[in-house]
Amino acid sequence: MILVLSTNSFAGNLAYITNQGSDTVSVLDTQKKQITQTIEVGKAPVGVAIAAKQHRVYISNANSQTVSVINSVTQQKILEIPVHVQAVGIALSRDENTLYVADWGGEQVIAIETAHPEKQKAFKAGKTPSGMLVSADDKKLFIANRDSNDVTVVDTKTLKTLAQIPVGLHPFALTLSPDGRTLFVVNVVSNTLTLLNVDTYHSSTIKTGQHPYGVAISPDGRWAYVSNNHAESVSVIDLNNGKTVKTITVGEFPEGIEYDKATQQVVVANWGSDTVSLIDTHTNTVTSTIASPKLCRSFGQFILEAK
Repeated sequence: MILVLSTNSFAGNLAYITNQGSDTVSVLDTQKKQITQTIEVGKAPVGVAIAAKQHRVYISNANSQTVSVINSVTQQKILEIPVHVQAVGIALSRDENTLYVADWGGEQVIAIETAHPEKQKAFKAGKTPSGMLVSADDKKLFIANRDSNDVTVVDTKTLKTLAQIPVGLHPFALTLSPDGRTLFVVNVVSNTLTLLNVDTYHSSTIKTGQHPYGVAISPDGRWAYVSNNHAESVSVIDLNNGKTVKTITVGEFPEGIEYDKATQQVVVANWGSDTVSLIDTHTNTVTSTIASPKLCRSFGQFILEAK
């Protein structure tokens, strides 16, 4: 592990950038606009889940079939949890008691008790489960199934399937609206977003750029920022009318994307150029490009908010 700056204080929010090609996670202070630590984790890290109350960050490692646990105060890896599946998608329950890990190579998800990580239960999903997200009331888990082109809705108490909802082609990443009522599903091959009501499952569709991989929503619920993996850009979409108002050039093959509320920036991990782009949401322009080795992904919700 490499420690660059002090581990006990930070100015802004922290973005955890998974570097799949170097088996590390970069810790990016979004206010200082610099990487403060680089942490060695498992092999081929992809997904991130933040447990703010626990002061933990969970990282899915596809090739070592593990989850690395980072202490977010000391920025040190403290545990490696074997999951015995190709771990890509990862999500936490709202109470932080259950960690969900998607089996990229199968049709299942593993539920892990965070207090007793040896206690794991497998339950059914669709084909090639990818992005996951728990509803605001903690009652439902939504799973994007890339190869069955649908979203599985699971009861978080019983781990039983409640619904299987068709969406676009190759759904991958998920995020929630700030009010918790709408699930946004990124459909990679359809070049669309599906907007899904979390209660009624009624849906609508918005066009994106080419090969969308991730989506972030502004805190007021007005704007969607979509990373377009094959267009090397981010689309800024007005959710009032579904129209793209601006296309922002970023790095090569952008993937993970999230809105940083503290600095009003959008953070974009660029797989192909080994960089992170910071977008000022007032001007919708890139203000910083930060190197992060190598093959940056940050799949999921990867920003820890400062207290």
